[in-house]
Amino acid sequence: MPTALPLIVGELYTREDLVVEYGGSVQSGGIVPGNKSNTVFVFTDPSEGMQFGYVYDGFSPDGTVFYYTGAGQSGDQVEKGPNSPIVTHAAKGRSLHAFVADGRVPGKQTKRQRYIGEFILDPALPYVRRAAPTKPTRRDEKPATRTVIVFRLLPVSGISDEIFEAVGVSEVGRDKLTLEVPVEVNSTFFYETSGREGVTAVRRESQLVDQFMASQSGHDFSRWSIAIAQEPPLLTDIYDKTDRVLYEAKALSGRTDVRMAVGQLYDYRRHVSVDDL
Repeated sequence: MPTALPLIVGELYTREDLVVEYGGSVQSGGIVPGNKSNTVFVFTDPSEGMQFGYVYDGFSPDGTVFYYTGAGQSGDQVEKGPNSPIVTHAAKGRSLHAFVADGRVPGKQTKRQRYIGEFILDPALPYVRRAAPTKPTRRDEKPATRTVIVFRLLPVSGISDEIFEAVGVSEVGRDKLTLEVPVEVNSTFFYETSGREGVTAVRRESQLVDQFMASQSGHDFSRWSIAIAQEPPLLTDIYDKTDRVLYEAKALSGRTDVRMAVGQLYDYRRHVSVDDL
């Protein structure tokens, strides 16, 4: 590994500095393999990530895990492509280093990157999936709900209070996470609770939901994504933001189906703040 530019935890660098010394590309996104060295750099920028629904970057409350959102702005994120350098870093003998954006170089638009340390991908639980909006590819396209990969990176050395405060705490490390998301879904990873009918019920319920929303002129609708511990994200049916009412659709009206719908609504009530409903 090059030694002319040693990486010192807490020190400020620019991506240009790192590319010159270690290789890679300034414009290659948040995950950058160094083609001059056995390194992988990851960059987190909370202010920029919010634009794409990347709300998960940060440490666990005890500082033992750094949660880092994978790459990919449309559709479910996958382990391949731009996320591969993190997934394969240990197998390929590459060290993994993380940086957090920290202001700009005086008099320039170049962002400064504060080095927060070396990490390894958690071999026991490499990542979890969480809900996020997809980036529309057309102006007339509505944002859709999908899932993103949130990597679990373990620090090689201890995390100082200064670094912990610079990065902040991730919501993933908490007991539960409830996030309001768009109605449209572009994902196959959500946990469905459609009962006995499976795929057929999902289609019928989707039609009922579409018909109901079409009949409510002037109302604004969304959904809630609920993530608990390591379970797959749970997606509610529609939430009428205008009337502040959460609806659960069922394809059938039998006693079992009604009981399931009522039970689901009470379950959601435990995780969505009463102030939100």
